[in-house]
Amino acid sequence: MTLKRTTIFLSIVIAAFAGLPTFGQGVILPIVCDIRPCRPRPIPQPLPNVLPVKSIKIDTKIVGQVATTHLEQVFRNDTQFTLEGTYFFPIPETASIVEFAIWENGKKLVGEVRSREEARRIYDEIVRRQKDPGLLEYAGKDLFQASIFPIPPNSDKILEMTYSQILKAESGVVSYRYPLGTGHNLWRQSQWEGRGNGTPQQKFGTISGTIEIDGKQSLRNIYSPSHNVDVKQKNDRTASVSFETNEGDNDFQLFYGLSNSEIGLSLLTYREPGKDGYFLIMASPSNDIAEQELVNKDIVFVLDTSGSMAEAGKMEKARSALLFGVRTLREGDRFNVINFAGEEHLMERGMINADAKGKERAENFIKKLQPGGGTNINDSLLASLRQFDRSDRPK
Repeated sequence: MTLKRTTIFLSIVIAAFAGLPTFGQGVILPIVCDIRPCRPRPIPQPLPNVLPVKSIKIDTKIVGQVATTHLEQVFRNDTQFTLEGTYFFPIPETASIVEFAIWENGKKLVGEVRSREEARRIYDEIVRRQKDPGLLEYAGKDLFQASIFPIPPNSDKILEMTYSQILKAESGVVSYRYPLGTGHNLWRQSQWEGRGNGTPQQKFGTISGTIEIDGKQSLRNIYSPSHNVDVKQKNDRTASVSFETNEGDNDFQLFYGLSNSEIGLSLLTYREPGKDGYFLIMASPSNDIAEQELVNKDIVFVLDTSGSMAEAGKMEKARSALLFGVRTLREGDRFNVINFAGEEHLMERGMINADAKGKERAENFIKKLQPGGGTNINDSLLASLRQFDRSDRPK
């Protein structure tokens, strides 16, 4: 009779999740197993709504528009009890599972994707024998479920999953998303099972990800609106994107353009119903430019050195950016530097050759700049434009 009640209960949980928007990254909802012979023991109070996530590692390879994502999630059972858990993970509608595995005593146990009915039957049999099945089953649209047992006390539980998907492209812009955000579904689930009050705040350790892109065309405008990313473009068609965070509130999003044009132009738009919309235009030149195609140019750097730049390290960040710009000038280029506060100050009269001596003078000038005074951006911009009066070179 106990077995029947438990099976019906799990079916209700599955139906409920199918009717809700999918929550974020994979979670384990733990329960104390009561469908196998167990020693009499007290029920842990309170039982955690979700097991804490110790770490998440994401390794994605994108070829063209086909993405294969491998993730490793380490969960922590901080209770003194052996737990049974139900693992939920939302995957894209077009994705298919390649592999699902659970680590047990240093061994990787690869699960099998089965029908819900077959998985339930085999799972119940294996739980009675106290073995770990790692059986993956559907739990509603876009949501996969795996039954996990045992989760030993005061220990980690490592899960691995690999899935592939076809990425959507609109107007030459390809988008990739990895679910990290946790939603109110966990709160509803918590209330339903009567295990707590309020919104459960899932604990996160380190979340890190690497996305290798082989666009098969020239890559343009690699951009993440959700996270700070490090982009290393190996050549015109391949790039590596990496990120690391301790925040699990927002999904990871990545956009990149595909274009064989000399200048790649990408347009992203967003609008909520009844509100004004937003757009973002990004332009990026090709990386495969021969040296003889580069032309000598004149550049004027304008730096704000008003008193507000003394706040929160603004001046040091701006100084670093300006030094980087000067150091990357090519032989044959010319430049000048204008800093402004209440009034503008020109580094030198006339354009400066971007040779070793010119760059050295610029670095000394930039390193001595200090914030202070008001802000007169208009006169400084007019002064910068006057530097080009006698120049017929690209600016």
